[in-house]
Amino acid sequence: MKRLVNGQEVDLESAGAQVRSFGDRMMVSTPDGQKSAVAVKRGDVTYVSFQGRQYTIEPVKAARKGAGKDHSGDLISPMPGAVVDVLVSESQDVKKGDKIVVLEAMKTQQTFVAPFDGKVIKLSVSKGEQVSEGVVMAVVEPIKE
Repeated sequence: MKRLVNGQEVDLESAGAQVRSFGDRMMVSTPDGQKSAVAVKRGDVTYVSFQGRQYTIEPVKAARKGAGKDHSGDLISPMPGAVVDVLVSESQDVKKGDKIVVLEAMKTQQTFVAPFDGKVIKLSVSKGEQVSEGVVMAVVEPIKE
């Protein structure tokens, strides 16, 4: 089954993961073990928070209208929650995978990490703040070489 994941076409069946749904939560089993994920569906698009990264998953043909967009450095709240921790400051350089913000939603903490090496150009949340779904909590800009 082919889908666009953050704008790139992927065959999900050959990725070696099994997904079981429990309402808005999913259990993802891979050869490395089993992990929990949170998903929010809007129309044909599903937003997934998994292991500190956020993914936009959509059918290939539905996404063709907006094809060509690259994965952004926007770290967006997938649902309402409380900011438990902010681990960086604005203008700070980060490496791919560095922790940036920790959000608690539905009694689960989600860590949002840098999607690539870059610089935090916007940090719009602070520890203890309540955020709504869809809020851009931070923006990482890739390092230009």
